[in-house]
Amino acid sequence: MSIKAVIFDMDGTLLDTERLLSKCLIDAAAEEGWTLEMDTVIDCIGTTEAETEQIVSGAMGCDYPYDLIREKGLQIFREYIEQHGIPFKSGAQRLLDCLDNKKIPYGLATTTERRDVDEILSFAGIRDRFSTTVCGDEVVNGKPDPEIYLKAAENLGVSVNQTLVFEDSSPGINSAVTAGARVIWIPDIQHIPENVRERCYAEIGSLDAVCDRLGELVR
Repeated sequence: MSIKAVIFDMDGTLLDTERLLSKCLIDAAAEEGWTLEMDTVIDCIGTTEAETEQIVSGAMGCDYPYDLIREKGLQIFREYIEQHGIPFKSGAQRLLDCLDNKKIPYGLATTTERRDVDEILSFAGIRDRFSTTVCGDEVVNGKPDPEIYLKAAENLGVSVNQTLVFEDSSPGINSAVTAGARVIWIPDIQHIPENVRERCYAEIGSLDAVCDRLGELVR
C-alpha cells in the first residue's frame, strides 16, 4: 500500500534535543548534589512522564527530588534554546521541504506534553507546519502502546498502514509498528535491541539520507 502521510517523533528524531535535555537534567541534579547517570536518562527516552519518574526514582532512590530537578533541568533547557535556538537533526528541515514539495501531509506523535511541545516547536519555528500534533498528555496510553500513532493517523485522515513513521527509540518503534505503520529507525543516543530493530522497515542514518531515498520510501 502506498504511503499517504508521514508521522515524526519529535525529540531525537526531528529535533536534536535528547543530548541537550539529558545534559540539562544531569547539570540540574549536580546543582542539587546528586549524580544522575547518562544511562539512567537514556533509559527514559520514549517513555511517558509517569514512567520516566518511575525509572529515575528507581535508580536514584526515594529521596531523589524528582520534580525539583526536572523543573530546574527544563529551565536550564529553556534558557539554552532562548539563547541558541533549537538544534535540528541533520536533514530535518530539508525533509519537511521535500514532503511539502510532494504534497505529502505530515504530523507529530510525541510523548512530550502539549505545553512543552508548543513551546519547543515555536522556538524551532515549525509549529504551524504540521497537519496534526498528538502529545503524551492527549492519549490514555503512551508509547509503546499504539494509541498515539493510531490517533495521529486518524487526524491525518489516512489509515495507519498508509503512514511512514520516523522514530529513534524502542518504545516509539514498538508503538508505531504495533499500530501498523511502516517505520524507519533514525539512530540517536538510545541503544535499540536487535529484536526491536528487526521490526523496522529500514534503518537510515540521517534525515538527509531519507530525503535522497524519499521516492522509494513513499511509493
